[in-house]
Amino acid sequence: MQIQTKVMQMQTFTLVILMMFIGALIGGLTNLIAIRMLFRPFHPVKIGEWQLPFTPGLIPKRRNELAEQLGNLVVSHLITVEGVKSKLFDQHLLQEIRTWFKKKVHDLSSSDSTLEEWWRNESGGDWSSEKTKGRFTRSVANTLVKTADEYRSEPLGDWLPESLLEKSDTLIPETADLLLDKAKVYVRSAEGKQKIGEMVSRYFSTKGSFGGMVGRVVTNIPITGRIQYELLRLLDDYKSKEFIENQLRKEFAEIKEKSLDQLFPAADWEGRAEKMAVEIARKVPVLGEWDRPMSEWAYRYETQLVDTLMPAVLETLTAIIERNLQRMLMNLKLDEIVKDQVNSFPLPKLEKVILSIAKNELKMITLLGALIGASVGLVQGLIAVMIL
Repeated sequence: MQIQTKVMQMQTFTLVILMMFIGALIGGLTNLIAIRMLFRPFHPVKIGEWQLPFTPGLIPKRRNELAEQLGNLVVSHLITVEGVKSKLFDQHLLQEIRTWFKKKVHDLSSSDSTLEEWWRNESGGDWSSEKTKGRFTRSVANTLVKTADEYRSEPLGDWLPESLLEKSDTLIPETADLLLDKAKVYVRSAEGKQKIGEMVSRYFSTKGSFGGMVGRVVTNIPITGRIQYELLRLLDDYKSKEFIENQLRKEFAEIKEKSLDQLFPAADWEGRAEKMAVEIARKVPVLGEWDRPMSEWAYRYETQLVDTLMPAVLETLTAIIERNLQRMLMNLKLDEIVKDQVNSFPLPKLEKVILSIAKNELKMITLLGALIGASVGLVQGLIAVMIL
């Protein structure tokens, strides 16, 4: 009897343990299969024309919707205008940019390499200062020729700046004074007096024998000094200044009515433009010094670059980005980028990434399913024992 009781107890215990094991196995396998079914199968499984239920897996089946929702999430809540602004305009970041730029400029200004060598090493491309100078010169020359073609057939007064015309008009009295002063200096000089004498002699020599005789007589009379004196009186007379000013204004008015083609009918505009472009290229800072070591000339621009150019560029870029950031983000179409990337990402790799990240959590979910299944099996086993 005692043995029979022990056998029954053993059977009951075995039944409960077996039901707990079966429940744990079912619960664990169910959760494991559910986790796997998030990704697998990657494609629909069909038997003939009939597609098996739950194929493909949840994520492959809903990948387009998931990609679209992720794109909207990124645009609406993750990469926002305010968030990007807070990072781009962070003072710590701006200070790092200033420090990096200052160090880079200092390194360049003390380098023994030429700008051409430095640029070739940095870019790795086929670049030379001569090519750049050539492009710059051609660009300037083409611009000058285009400008000349646009205006050279128009009267100067129609396209010259009003301020320049007004300035030219105010310079006429000064020009008249300058001409009179130069004339008086010349008349007073020994050369001027000699010229006056030569002119007087030449005048009488053209009047025949009587004129020649008068000329010889006049030569012995200080008439040259008298003429010199009268010329100086004439130059000092305000009427002379008025006459010269009126003549200059008349000439200037006529010039304003003429075009460049009329003033310079045989001008070679292309040749002049090329010469000007070459001279400009030679005078432009840095452009004419590319073939020299940077340590010989770049230090002259270090202060301007660091203290003037960099703050101005940062301020300008900040203002431009702040004003156009929203449109820039809209034009980037981040939601479409995210959607395309999610749709093109290989599913096996996506599964591997997610499983590697959440490996411990997914293992706990499987164990939790087994624990719940074992608990259900224990309850069922106890109920079965009570019934039996």
